Amino acid sequence: MSLLIVKLILMPLVIAYVTLISRKWGHDIAGIFASLPFVAGPILLFMALEEGIPFAVATIPGVMVGILGWVIFCSIYIWVGQHYNALISTLAGYIAYVLWGALIQRFIPLFNLHIWLGISILGLFLGLKYFPKIKSEENQEHRNLHYEIPLRMIMITLFVIGITYFAKALGTSWSGILTPFPVITTVLAIFTHYTHGIHHVRKVFMGLFTGMFGFAVFLYLQAFLLIKTSIFFAFLIGFVVDFMITLGVRWLLKRALFKI
Repeated sequence: MSLLIVKLILMPLVIAYVTLISRKWGHDIAGIFASLPFVAGPILLFMALEEGIPFAVATIPGVMVGILGWVIFCSIYIWVGQHYNALISTLAGYIAYVLWGALIQRFIPLFNLHIWLGISILGLFLGLKYFPKIKSEENQEHRNLHYEIPLRMIMITLFVIGITYFAKALGTSWSGILTPFPVITTVLAIFTHYTHGIHHVRKVFMGLFTGMFGFAVFLYLQAFLLIKTSIFFAFLIGFVVDFMITLGVRWLLKRALFKI
């Protein structure tokens, strides 16, 4: 089976899975599961298989920079989304993400992986601590959308195919920066914004924040494990550690160490 076929099968299943979790357990729980490396993990895997492990490892500092861009996207979306619709909010967030990537990508080689891990964790903490609050309550009725799951499946599949196909042309820095591009975040935000309103979008983002700390550590581990062990073992250890950290962060937030 070719890698293209694997992508076409795997990515729709992932987004459908997250959608069903959202319907069953709520937007915040869906956000937590969506933050696990279901998308960025396969992208990194496909890069390792298609372009080689050294190329995949070289993209990891860029992915950590992309995590900070993700924080910026979410913040801008909430700010804009209190006054405008989902499309305008998404566009504003994307512009902010790309501008951040363009500004910072030349500085990626200046710091090693250890420093980028610290920067990404600090950025996540500050983003969570000072995440925009919703100024006013809204009473929005629930809206139903037809073909929601197929639309989500198509969007996520096209993105993963695109980023892996153009990885070599983009280079390691931009390949890394675009790996955590908020595609699942966008899909969840747009549909949630339309059906439930901006308050519930914030709940989704809070769930995503919970898992991004573990994702940063997942990336850090891959930089060393991919070189020293098999791809399967590296990803297995990374996923287990990621999930454990996510549960730990959720436990800490539930103890209200700081108000979010």
